[in-house]
Amino acid sequence: MPGIFITRGMTVAVPSGGLTIGIGDDGNFTSKVTLHVRFDVCPTWTEISLRHLQEAKAKRVDRDIAWSGTDEEQKAATLEREFEASMQAIMAAAIAIDAFYSLVQTNVALPSSLVERWRTKRTPRYSQVAEVLRQAFSLRSKGVSTLRQNLKVIYRLRDLAVHPSGKIEAPLLHPELNVGVEWRFAYFCAHNAEQIFNAATWILWDLAHGGKPNDRKISEYMIALRNRLAEMFPDGHPNVSSAMYLRKP
Repeated sequence: MPGIFITRGMTVAVPSGGLTIGIGDDGNFTSKVTLHVRFDVCPTWTEISLRHLQEAKAKRVDRDIAWSGTDEEQKAATLEREFEASMQAIMAAAIAIDAFYSLVQTNVALPSSLVERWRTKRTPRYSQVAEVLRQAFSLRSKGVSTLRQNLKVIYRLRDLAVHPSGKIEAPLLHPELNVGVEWRFAYFCAHNAEQIFNAATWILWDLAHGGKPNDRKISEYMIALRNRLAEMFPDGHPNVSSAMYLRKP
């Protein structure tokens, strides 16, 4: 390999046995270095979620304008565009949390009995994530309760997008339009996308600024994550320390 391209968000490490130093047949020193790299996609998915959220909010304005008129095709088109952008914002926010969890998990020594219990009881993803973060940052009970509630909502909407039902079901009342719609249009709207984005990024922001990691590698990572989040939230993050409840149809 002629070389390695290093970019922002990439961690470079020398694996065990990756550095060798010796003396050649000619009496000169020889050396060889093997590098391993990892690109952090948590900030990437956070930025993707933010872009889709901004689009969803713009499409909500278009939808409000269309629904004040009588053009049925325009009403449908704007509702669909808001739905599409909102669903992508929610999905990206959930993936950002998953990426963060995966990195933290590698530095948390979970008891094998706990991992086996999760597997046999099919423990929900949000519960596993909450427990790993609790151990990694020594979170208090009240904070864990709020974290679990918000993660539960985030993963619920993620699952609705990833595992969509093919059944024909009764329409739901759209909370803003006061008209019955297919359930996806009620759940995947700009309002809920903003709630999910704020809750997901608050978890990252709060742990990056106030968390107390038990592991050196996690501490080093949180410094880098804090810097990336500062670029996305130059004025700080809106406080979402209470449990999140979506606007239900």
